[in-house]
Amino acid sequence: MLNEKSTDQFVRDMLRDINVHRPWEQDGGPGWKRDALKGGSKSASSAAEGKPEFVFEVDGFVVVIEDKREVGRTRYLDGGEVTTAFPFRSDYALNGAVHYAKTMIDNGIPHTKGIFAVGIGGEEVHHEISVVYVNEGITKQLDELSNLEVFAVDQISEYHSVQVLERRPQSEARLDDLRSVARKLHEGMRNYGSVENDRKAPLVSAILLALRNEFFDVEQLHARTPGNNSQVWDGRIIYDAAEQYMRAEALMPNQKIGTLLDQFAFIKNAPQLNRRHRDLDESPLKWMTRILKNEVLHVVVDPSMSAFDVLGNFYHEFISYGGGDGAGLGIVLTPEHITTLMAELIDVSASDYVLDPTAGTASFLIAAMQRMFTDAGDDAHLKNVIREHRLHGIELQDKLFAIGTTNMILRGDGRANFRRDSIFEAPMSEMRDDQVLSDGTVKPGHGFTKVLLNPPYSQSKDKNTRHLSEIAFVEKALEFLNPGGRLAAIVPQSAMVGKTKEDRARKKSILRHNTLESVITMNPMTFHNSGHTPHTVIAIFTAGRPHRADAKVKFVNFEKDGWVVAQHRGLVADGTVEARRKHLFEVLSGDAQDDTSFIVRSEITADDEWQHSYFYFNDQPPTYEDLLGTVADYVTWQVGMHSHGLGELVTPVADNGKEEQQVG
Repeated sequence: MLNEKSTDQFVRDMLRDINVHRPWEQDGGPGWKRDALKGGSKSASSAAEGKPEFVFEVDGFVVVIEDKREVGRTRYLDGGEVTTAFPFRSDYALNGAVHYAKTMIDNGIPHTKGIFAVGIGGEEVHHEISVVYVNEGITKQLDELSNLEVFAVDQISEYHSVQVLERRPQSEARLDDLRSVARKLHEGMRNYGSVENDRKAPLVSAILLALRNEFFDVEQLHARTPGNNSQVWDGRIIYDAAEQYMRAEALMPNQKIGTLLDQFAFIKNAPQLNRRHRDLDESPLKWMTRILKNEVLHVVVDPSMSAFDVLGNFYHEFISYGGGDGAGLGIVLTPEHITTLMAELIDVSASDYVLDPTAGTASFLIAAMQRMFTDAGDDAHLKNVIREHRLHGIELQDKLFAIGTTNMILRGDGRANFRRDSIFEAPMSEMRDDQVLSDGTVKPGHGFTKVLLNPPYSQSKDKNTRHLSEIAFVEKALEFLNPGGRLAAIVPQSAMVGKTKEDRARKKSILRHNTLESVITMNPMTFHNSGHTPHTVIAIFTAGRPHRADAKVKFVNFEKDGWVVAQHRGLVADGTVEARRKHLFEVLSGDAQDDTSFIVRSEITADDEWQHSYFYFNDQPPTYEDLLGTVADYVTWQVGMHSHGLGELVTPVADNGKEEQQVG
């Protein structure tokens, strides 16, 4: 058995990371801990006190840790269960920890919410962490971990709630509440107002803008009665209130306001929306406006929820009910945990100029705004500069342009720098705010320092549309960046392969002008809630710096990101999201290590497939058991060959007809 002292130190380092600086080791600790471990020795016959490597208390829970130097000694399962029989409780870390935890429960440990038994095998580069929750009548295996962050004081209760009690995370409950409202509005729009599917999200946008007008009140709405054509319809009141708010507060160009109003115009004179409905005793518009005021508006303007794309989620819900155009257009709503992750990966800050060139509902810009405001702190002037000048989007589809612009206005974006255009057609000089001086020279504008991108998927279907491949969007987006600017793009894994000669040429061109920093393979279920399941990667580039031949790219397997698909609920957090995310950033920055199953660093060429699976190799040294197993397999193969008359293939015959002497 290898020396476990280095593993002990590795565990101490992880405990310090969660502010557990003095865990109880071996026979140390308070009286109640030692009493609870009486008779708990791991040996076959001793009734001595049990002495776990580490024990500590946090938020009413007890955590018991056993470790082993070899990864292969992390756990032993018998029929899928963690056995505490001898010698397994002595030879394997998790089995020993569970044995100690059960002993403590049996001995009547006082005042505890339960015990987490943790088995750790290996050291910093190669390690496994297995967990079992133990309480009276409960022994439950939990998901494997990469660090001990879930046992921090601010995370352990949520971890217990989600992993052990299988309750919904708080973030999921919030999203479910909004989905419930979207479902209710969808039913009302269909049953009471006969609203077409692609008009539902613009209708919600118009009402939310009207509700931001301080001179508008829901009680101003009075359903039009049949035959009274002189009455101002509810739709007209909402339309006018939205227009007044945009002109007074948003300081937007008239052309942009006009584009939005075109999307809202139908509500002014739609009879079904404006007439009093017998089941509601008011107009469907008034009914919807009251729901949005009472159940949605506060979420949109709540600073603590500022990274959450409410309108984008509404749009997704509406098209999912009616078989809308999202899939046909390649539109995939980017989940909040992805938008915030990508903004963090390229370190968006208050000084940046951020562009999303396929902005959709503006979810990336919302996530960027949150980070920039956090970085700005209490600097009100800087926050105003961010709102008015530093967040830009391009969107081609009319309805998405209306939703994205509304999203930004509702969050205080005074200019709503949202352009209705194509990434391939938008005038770059104008977007970058370049100025032509009187002598004809060009004074560079602010340009862009960060790009966040989720391009339309699967648009390159034949030779006529190959210019719309995902890597083509990446190549074009990089051109918008200042030298040294950074881009994060989430694209299908196939985009990193280069399936066509055009895409292979684009990969070469990208490397001639830009540096590929890292490619992170994501959870294959990331877009499960969108009805799409492409296997995706996040690619990080630095613009304007040619990729050096000797540069090492970081290829990461982040498929285990803490998000799982639950029946009837879709993609949900499993209680380990923050811990796994922290580990990702620590490994990328070099502050933590992991083996090649998580990260590979490699030189690349344009002909390579830019993803972890292409560069992965198994760097874990074989154990003694692996050696014995390989030798046994070889001997078995030899015997089988001889028994089937094929011994000469194992023992070659020399030229003189005699078998050569074998070394064995």
